Amino acid sequence: EARYQQAFERGLDYILMAQYPNGGWPQFFPPGKQYHRHITFNDNAMVRLMAFLREVFSEERYAFAGEARRTAARTAFARGVDCILKCQIRVDGKLTAWCAQHDEKDYSPRPARTFELASLSGAETVGIVRLLMSLDKPSPEVVQSVQAAAAWLESARLTGIREELRDDPKAPKGRDKVVVNDPSAPSLWARFYEIGTNRPLFCDRDGIAKYSLAEIGAERRNGYSWLGDWPKALLEKEVPAWKARQGL
Repeated sequence: EARYQQAFERGLDYILMAQYPNGGWPQFFPPGKQYHRHITFNDNAMVRLMAFLREVFSEERYAFAGEARRTAARTAFARGVDCILKCQIRVDGKLTAWCAQHDEKDYSPRPARTFELASLSGAETVGIVRLLMSLDKPSPEVVQSVQAAAAWLESARLTGIREELRDDPKAPKGRDKVVVNDPSAPSLWARFYEIGTNRPLFCDRDGIAKYSLAEIGAERRNGYSWLGDWPKALLEKEVPAWKARQGL
């Protein structure tokens, strides 16, 4: 039905219009003046937009979108890849990972909400690497980027600890999240790492960096995903398979 096609086209045009000239996307469009204006990898926002645009220009089921829009989607995707490569953070000249958001002008890592500091992301980096690994005939720059990010994720692995919820009548919801020592626990990664030291970061709404989950208040400690196994499958299965395909 024509009305569905028109709605699709308006949505696609909105996505294309929202892209910055440098290839990034803000969290909101129009972006305003707050942190929403930054290039946003948080929660895989930009990665998901790019995956959709690739579907539009590469899959025949989107032929109805027309050649002009499909060409625009292809161009936007390519610019997005270029932006991703420019955002990758260097520490002492060495490529590492990405922040959850980057400056829309100079690509530098930027904070968002008060408890989301400028940092290296153990979560968002995974989605970015998966997107780069999905590229056909990746350029040397893309190969270098993937290998460097995978090496950083490996270096950021946290061992000998696990996270558990304990009953605590003093906690706001009767349970409290704690980190305990466990030599047999599977690896974890922090959502945020301090740039330059690779120390896991935790933060309350006051914006003051802390270095253990126990140091922050119950509200943020239990209300955010500070630790997880986001890179596990990527490092154990996907990166080795990608390297084999690339003959690395």
